[in-house]
Amino acid sequence: MPEKVPVSLIAILAVWIILALPAVALPASPEIFLQEEPETYLVIDKLEGMGFLPGLMTGDRGLEAREVSREAEKAEGAGDPFVDGMLRFLRLGAARRHDFRLRAGLEHSGDGRVPPNAQGWPVAEDGGIRAGGFFRTSPADWISLQARGDILAGSSGGDTGRIEETSLRLGWPQATLEAGRFSLWWGPGRHGSLLFTTNAEPLIGVRIRNPRPIPLGWWFRFLGLFQYDIFISRLNDDDRPVPDSLMSGVRLAVKPAPWLELGASRALHFGGEGRDESLSTFFDIFRGKSESAENTPKGNSLASIDAKVRLPFRRQPVILYVEGGGEDQSGSGVPSRWAWMGGIFLPSIGAMKKADLRIEFADNLDFNSRQHHSGVWYRHPDYPHQYRDQILGHHMGTDARDLFIEAHYFFLPTSYLEANVDFTQRDFPGPEKEDTKRVGAGLVLWLTKNWRNETRLAVTKVSNENGIPGADSTDLSFQLSMSYQYR
Repeated sequence: MPEKVPVSLIAILAVWIILALPAVALPASPEIFLQEEPETYLVIDKLEGMGFLPGLMTGDRGLEAREVSREAEKAEGAGDPFVDGMLRFLRLGAARRHDFRLRAGLEHSGDGRVPPNAQGWPVAEDGGIRAGGFFRTSPADWISLQARGDILAGSSGGDTGRIEETSLRLGWPQATLEAGRFSLWWGPGRHGSLLFTTNAEPLIGVRIRNPRPIPLGWWFRFLGLFQYDIFISRLNDDDRPVPDSLMSGVRLAVKPAPWLELGASRALHFGGEGRDESLSTFFDIFRGKSESAENTPKGNSLASIDAKVRLPFRRQPVILYVEGGGEDQSGSGVPSRWAWMGGIFLPSIGAMKKADLRIEFADNLDFNSRQHHSGVWYRHPDYPHQYRDQILGHHMGTDARDLFIEAHYFFLPTSYLEANVDFTQRDFPGPEKEDTKRVGAGLVLWLTKNWRNETRLAVTKVSNENGIPGADSTDLSFQLSMSYQYR
């Protein structure tokens, strides 16, 4: 019987890392939830753009609470009350070994639309009540546990509940083994990324990574800090072309200087009911061998490379980032059928540190059209890059362009007003171009150390939905929640 990839690949890597990195430190803590704690990630981005947190790598999220707190502890006082307040907020992540949040709120949508990057959760059609929260604990120096979930009761019926990021973690910051449900976000984009985002439901699988970047030595000293993330998951949704297929991902990143971070990511779909899952199949797909014209496809592969640069201008700090990816591989393993996304982030607006601005653009249409490879991205006939009807990568979909603009103004180091616009054009599936315009606003407000309010409002207008001429709609949605967090 062929050796299974989940056992061999993950086990070999884990043993190698433990032998290569024998120095034991405190373990990685539970993560900062991407969906639940957006203000923490925004504070991290602002501080990073201002030159703080140089030992943190942010292209592989969710980040670990203890590692973020550890970097914030290293930062000296900025001499600015607002910046010092943001640093104190991040340090709360290591204040306790245990914390939990309870949340309840109201929401309403006219058509039950699923917002971008919402882990596949729709806003309740005709109104409803959503309740949930999370629990995180590190009972010992070698183990941590996290759990998160939601219950949605809608006025139109269809009450449902779901377990989100829930996993057990063992090990050290240099080699943490995780099993359970986890969300991935690979790349420097913040509204979207080509391979993995929070647009789909969390995956179920096994993962090994190093939340604390490893300083490289010897001949590799010039590469600076190093980070890896490897996982394998069984896609158990019912309507896949190949049931119970496997998906594996690998991300490697380096930080040669405090102002530069580089990454390379790879996703591979293979196996499943009636399909081979041996190591030889895995490496055939990894090399792109099975996707050349003379081979019967054994799987599907996607790859991307990305870069983020911080320009430390004194009057106006700037972060620039870009990601390019290929949806298929040629026989040589070189990515083809390219797409790209890029953006600019201003962590402050001139001297106003309380304000920020982000502009992000993504496109997987132009290159495909010129090469007559339309309908490629995320649409493999046997192994589509989707999970439970939601794209695992950029929410814009196939043969699409997306422009996103967002600004924030902070009232306090933890509380802000948000406004954004999102324009998406999509040619697939045709015959007409689908045009989506979404305008949103939000308020995140920490009333006390423990009480948090989040309010969101969005208007979405769609023309020629799913390429059907005249299929136009407009939806107004809102979400209001109140949370209590013990920490």
